[in-house]
Amino acid sequence: MKEKEKQMERLVERFLDGLTTREEEQELYDYFQGRVRGKLKKYQPMFQWYAEGMPDRKRTRRLWPKVAVAASVAAAIGAGLMVVHKESPSADLALYEGSYIIRNGQKNCNLEEILPELELRLCKVEQKQRRVSLLLKGVKETEKNIPTI
Repeated sequence: MKEKEKQMERLVERFLDGLTTREEEQELYDYFQGRVRGKLKKYQPMFQWYAEGMPDRKRTRRLWPKVAVAASVAAAIGAGLMVVHKESPSADLALYEGSYIIRNGQKNCNLEEILPELELRLCKVEQKQRRVSLLLKGVKETEKNIPTI
């Protein structure tokens, strides 16, 4: 039994160096399906994965048409969602429904025009909230822990 373990240790080393033949690899896969002891025990999950997870060439060839169909369907759905998204009001605009900005005494309610400024103001408010939160926790403000906008 010891001789078999020594032989398997040498094969594992050859495998890890990329020097094994297909027959030797199959011998390793078969060995690691059984009971393994000693130093080789740590390699058992890896060789079991190789033994079970290596795709068969025939199975891979049969899989490609299914993958191609799935990719085509996903692309068509994605394109459809893009078209619907462009035609419908932006989700960002819906979030800011009813918002306005007053500039030079003029009220501007056009969300497409004021959206960048609204988002900038929101970021600044969030930054101030983080500063207050850190101050309440007793964390001294530094440039490292307070991102600036």
